[in-house]
Amino acid sequence: MDAKSTLEVTNSFPFPTVDIPVTDGHHDSNAASNHAAAAPRAKGNTAYQNEMIRKLREVNVDANNVGWYTSANLGNFVNMNMIENQFHYQKELNERTVAIVHDVSRSSQGSLSLRAFRLSPAFMLAYKESKFTTE
Repeated sequence: MDAKSTLEVTNSFPFPTVDIPVTDGHHDSNAASNHAAAAPRAKGNTAYQNEMIRKLREVNVDANNVGWYTSANLGNFVNMNMIENQFHYQKELNERTVAIVHDVSRSSQGSLSLRAFRLSPAFMLAYKESKFTTE
């Protein structure tokens, strides 16, 4: 709920996990990582999110999609998957959606580390016009 410029998040749920097939006797952890990173913008998971929100409303829970969450280690989270996910959310769902980042390593040091991010309108335009690169 967004009240007086404060976003209140009361519930969250993870995306379903997908098993990555083993090829040539080994598990490709890079493929699994890439698949998980792209989960927020996968069509099947969009339907899953909508179904979860519908079910929450059925049991009288105030449910609105305000964004997505991810975890990080030592503040390392800005990459193309994160940018593409947030761009997708702000473009397709609502320009006010946020990405909440939980820094596991900082939290393990004694205080919960949660930060919320949005892409600026200028960045959204630059990304849409392909004027952004990671180099």
